[in-house]
Amino acid sequence: MNLRQLKYFVRVVDMQNMTRAAESLHVAQPALSQQMSLLEGDLGVALLVRGAKGVQPTAEGLLLYRHAQTILRQVDSTRSLLSKTDDPVTGTVSIGLASSTARILALPLMRRAKQELPSVVLEIVDVPSADLTKLVLQGRIDFSLSPDQQPMQGLLRTPLLRESLFLLAHSSIALPSGTLSITDFAALPLVLPSLPNTLRARLDHAFLMAGLTYNLFAEASTSAILIPAVRSAMAATILPCSAAQPEIAEGSIIAHTVDDSLSRELVLCTSASLPPTPAVEQVIALCKDEIKRLINDQAWQGCVLLE
Repeated sequence: MNLRQLKYFVRVVDMQNMTRAAESLHVAQPALSQQMSLLEGDLGVALLVRGAKGVQPTAEGLLLYRHAQTILRQVDSTRSLLSKTDDPVTGTVSIGLASSTARILALPLMRRAKQELPSVVLEIVDVPSADLTKLVLQGRIDFSLSPDQQPMQGLLRTPLLRESLFLLAHSSIALPSGTLSITDFAALPLVLPSLPNTLRARLDHAFLMAGLTYNLFAEASTSAILIPAVRSAMAATILPCSAAQPEIAEGSIIAHTVDDSLSRELVLCTSASLPPTPAVEQVIALCKDEIKRLINDQAWQGCVLLE
């Protein structure tokens, strides 16, 4: 097993097609197939299955795929760290964002990075918040913005901001004016983040302390499902404004202020064992600056900077 084989294997899994993978790698398909056979022979397991849906990894192949991604990223990071050239920073920087944060930050950050760091490629990894820290520790992503991340061995934490939580409801739903208490919306059908989720845990605790139970309509692990459910008047949810900024701006969703105790902290997380490359350092600085800009321009509502 060598780095070239791992690179080839990752590309085959990504493309799910041996011919397209060979074309993107600029190698002949028979040569690529031979390298995959050699890799399987070396490891003594089947890694790929060819079928009607293309090339799919086996269970062992999926495990290798995850480890290979980390290995290749670490090799690239080491090369960047040891480089002594005066060339502009280059490389791929992978950022993990909760889906609610990605909705307001991903596109502006990509635009800024393309303007100010044209030789750097951003990879935005939009996953449930419970998975973000694991990806950082595995080396799968360079850094994350993780909600309510607690101290953990091997993790460096920098609290960035505190976000208030709002009751997000369709504009047709009548609710009392001013700050809402839990009693005001306890009977309202709610679509909430799935457990394990720190925001959901906060809500569970708040309802427990109020001696109330919520009317759970459904649950989902991503804002990509939660927000459309609210926009269609199916149910309301409790999230930061960042999760529904476009819908709030157009007026289809109303953000109702709730008890001040309902908030979350957004934390910048990096690995303590993998030093950041120059590209990662510059993207982190750009990310912090873009967050400040969004808050100062009042595009990111309900936030207080902590740095």
